[in-house]
Amino acid sequence: MVGAEVQRAIFAALTAADVAGDRIYDQPPEDAVFPYVTIGDEQVLDDGTSCGDAWEVYADVHGWSRPATGSKIEVKDLRAAIVAAVTGISTVSGFSLISVSVDTSRTRRDPDGLTEHDITTFKFLLNGL
Repeated sequence: MVGAEVQRAIFAALTAADVAGDRIYDQPPEDAVFPYVTIGDEQVLDDGTSCGDAWEVYADVHGWSRPATGSKIEVKDLRAAIVAAVTGISTVSGFSLISVSVDTSRTRRDPDGLTEHDITTFKFLLNGL
């Protein structure tokens, strides 16, 4: 399925770039060390035509930080590393990758008042092989 392969490609890119010291999770452990990254939800849209299969995939990647200063700088630096790694993806197994780009990014303080949270949504355009 297209979604699983996109998640695998994101994980491989983040790990290869040593983003967040390789603390890359689908579901983080309760004692996760900050900063860390989670690969979140995605939306898959069928973009096929009579000429072939194609998809738009919107994938969320979350950066989490809990700096002693309360500054958003650490999570924004984490976002920059995430963006560099994910937009550098050149292949998605089983598909022809047309492009990968940043769709949106937003940073906010979580309700706990301690955790900085960044959500970047990437747009992947894929064709079937």
